[in-house]
Amino acid sequence: MKYDYWFGPDEVDRRIKYAKDFKPEYQAAGDEVQRRITAVQTAFMAETGIILPDGFSSGWRPPAVNEITANAGKLTTHFGAQAGDKRDNMDGAYTWWCFRNKHVLEVHGLWMEHPVATVIRAWKTALAQKRDPTPWCHQQAVPPKSHARIYWPDAKSIVEWDEFMTLPRATSGMTYAAWLALQKKGSTKDSRD
Repeated sequence: MKYDYWFGPDEVDRRIKYAKDFKPEYQAAGDEVQRRITAVQTAFMAETGIILPDGFSSGWRPPAVNEITANAGKLTTHFGAQAGDKRDNMDGAYTWWCFRNKHVLEVHGLWMEHPVATVIRAWKTALAQKRDPTPWCHQQAVPPKSHARIYWPDAKSIVEWDEFMTLPRATSGMTYAAWLALQKKGSTKDSRD
């Protein structure tokens, strides 16, 4: 599968497939957001030595694609090619690192969705579907309405974060295996009650 900013899972260039929705200014915006995300990714890899999966899980999205994309906002910055969902590893290492290093986001003019919406949700979905998780890091080149560098994409994410933080030994930056172990302990406790 091609994980390019401009391509979908069908490996077709969306700029061509959805040409009626693609405006000339989207090319420059998409190129710029990719440049900024790549700069942050380079800082992450230089510090951690972790190599990330190639490409994006989502880049430019026309309205027809957004309608069928899970967890997509109705007024997303993906419409104007001002956002990209960088593919992350199973542990969400890149997303957690950005969460702890928001000054790097600031230097490169990026804002990001809170990890609960892109890492924890990916973990929950994978557990429910009995498959490996595929977290991502949503980053955008324009501030959200709140102007927070790391923002809650919806009200549900605040509740999910509170639930996550009430798990015994839950910490931001934990691995998928550690989170999974907490889930198994929780299900064992529930079965005895």
